[in-house]
Amino acid sequence: MKDCKPCDDTTSGLEDGLRTLINAQLQLGKELLKFLGDAGSDAMGGMSKLRLPKGSSCCDVPEPCWMPLPLGEIRCTLKPGDSGTVCLVVTNEDFRPQHYLFAATGKSAAHVSFSQTSATLQPKERIAVTATFTVPKDDRRPEDCRCLDHDVVVWVRGCRNHYLRWVIDEMSCSKPCCHEVEVHDQPDYVLHWYDHFYIVRPCFGEATTPGHTTGSVR
Repeated sequence: MKDCKPCDDTTSGLEDGLRTLINAQLQLGKELLKFLGDAGSDAMGGMSKLRLPKGSSCCDVPEPCWMPLPLGEIRCTLKPGDSGTVCLVVTNEDFRPQHYLFAATGKSAAHVSFSQTSATLQPKERIAVTATFTVPKDDRRPEDCRCLDHDVVVWVRGCRNHYLRWVIDEMSCSKPCCHEVEVHDQPDYVLHWYDHFYIVRPCFGEATTPGHTTGSVR
């Protein structure tokens, strides 16, 4: 009968493999440090200027469901006398009829016209309403601040309120200004986890400012 002798070849091979892997990783780290060092201050300066996207915190609370819903912002370039259009494609996603109003607010709202200012949509019906902005020809405005030539907020009021910010830069020549915006209007039946964070609070004006004693607020 042969004696049972431990086989050391497998253990020895495993140790050699691990040792080789560790040495390779150490060598790779040295080469990487050497590469960064050779790159000089310019490369490091470039790395320092990188701005990583800011992640949202797990504690961020979304806006309440009763706040107006943004449709985004569009920007046009028009010369005096020219017009731009935005086609609002509105869909009633509810299971009941909804009445809709279309309006514009802001300092240049008077220059906005609508193909129709109201409509009633049955469940799942859709309509297209055109908003047109015409730059006045005799627009005499102070030159001290031209960062916002014309700024309007286009509203679609239905089951919920939706708003689109429309900025028009007045220049000597016009660029094509024809946009289409989809509006999916529907109620929010979901009970959100953050709903209990919200209560109705007033916007504090002079009469409702804390510590104001000249009158009472009811």
